[in-house]
Amino acid sequence: MKIYSIVLTAGLCLTASLSSCTKEAITTYEEAQKETYASSFVAKYGEISPTQSWDFTTGEQNLAKTRGVSTINVEVLEKGVDWGDVSNLELEHHTHSNAVWNYDIIKSGIQKNAALFNAINIKLPEKKVWVGNEVALVAPSSSFYIFPLLSGGLNRYDLKVKVGNEDPVIIFSKDYNFFQTINGMTTPDGKTVNMRGVKIEAPVGTPIEIYLDNMRNEKNETLPTVGTTNGQAVYIDVPDNVELELDGIELADDHVAKYIGIEDAISGSDNDYNDLVLAVVGNPDVPQEKVITENTYQVTTCRAKRYMIEDLGAIGDFDFNDVVVDVEEYTVYTHKVTSENGVKTSDEVISTTTAPTKAFIRALGGTIDFELTIGSTKWVKSESDYDTATMYNTQGTIDYTKALAEFEVSGYNYDNNNITFRANGKDGKMYTVSFPKKGEAPMMIAVDPSTNWMTERTSIPSSWFTKGE
Repeated sequence: MKIYSIVLTAGLCLTASLSSCTKEAITTYEEAQKETYASSFVAKYGEISPTQSWDFTTGEQNLAKTRGVSTINVEVLEKGVDWGDVSNLELEHHTHSNAVWNYDIIKSGIQKNAALFNAINIKLPEKKVWVGNEVALVAPSSSFYIFPLLSGGLNRYDLKVKVGNEDPVIIFSKDYNFFQTINGMTTPDGKTVNMRGVKIEAPVGTPIEIYLDNMRNEKNETLPTVGTTNGQAVYIDVPDNVELELDGIELADDHVAKYIGIEDAISGSDNDYNDLVLAVVGNPDVPQEKVITENTYQVTTCRAKRYMIEDLGAIGDFDFNDVVVDVEEYTVYTHKVTSENGVKTSDEVISTTTAPTKAFIRALGGTIDFELTIGSTKWVKSESDYDTATMYNTQGTIDYTKALAEFEVSGYNYDNNNITFRANGKDGKMYTVSFPKKGEAPMMIAVDPSTNWMTERTSIPSSWFTKGE
């Protein structure tokens, strides 16, 4: 039947004008291709629900292109970092006037997480001077953990973590005036050091504040509060070769770890920022550091979609990798902070702006020329650096982070999915693929950028379809 309609159109060309015949022929060719495709799709996956949507994205604002959360959750853990049995580790404890760095003694006694501890002396050694900045740490789009590692100073304090507008939580109270201690040690006055950890989930961009409050020296004199927002902390990388052993916590393979070093005094300080050392462990991402300048800082978030397209060049493979393109929208939030006695008292968004939307071509699995239109911006394969008949990043070892092309787009509407694909079919006949309506056989789908595309000739799984109903 489809063949007949094409032949009939060709016959009509004898009596119709060339322009109207050409338009009819193109329309009929496109309809025929799409009918064949729809029949093949139903044969592969079954009848399509009339409510089936082909937009599987979560719609979350992200910093790291992965799904975030919508509410704040702060869980103080029962345990901290396990160093093995260090309860009988004996140190020389001194007053401020004759303090010594007991790092080597502690190092010789730990039995677990040795690499994590050893790297402290590499990154934050005694008497190395650092300069801290007033910063805001903002939540990533994944959960993360904070663990106190080493209390290197003499003063007493409460280590507090404040997430957004939630009340601060205390994860470690140092109620003794002794130098260097770690979790599980016994102090000379018989106390067991209890440095608990905390797990945090928060909407992306939520401010995170870490500080030492209720500070008192060995004379029981009150000292100022110190921490991230008043320049008394530094945020530095943990070496890549450090492996973490965290009991009961399963970390992503690509997890990131950072140290926070805090200086516990403002006046008369040595500025080596190891009076308290913490580990921040992302699963997989850690908070981003935003420098506060003139009481303001900016957070840029990203809302993104990955479009996977079938070009109808080879009907029936349903690998949806003929074109893979990410479209990213950016929103810039400007925050204003106020502090009192070293503690941030308010953090409010004072302006919201947008940055240019960008597109990233990730894969080109088709072998025909095409024109991709995102909003009002066009990108043509034959006008790029890529050969029309060659497939890119869909075979062998695929680099899912590679950008084959990057360009700004205008006129894009995230909710309407106003993206079209116009391709050269057989005999130079053109057809257009738009984002499908509910219940249609899709030649284009939208997913989160964390969803990888399929290798060549590997069909997308039917389990994806249940996400869009």
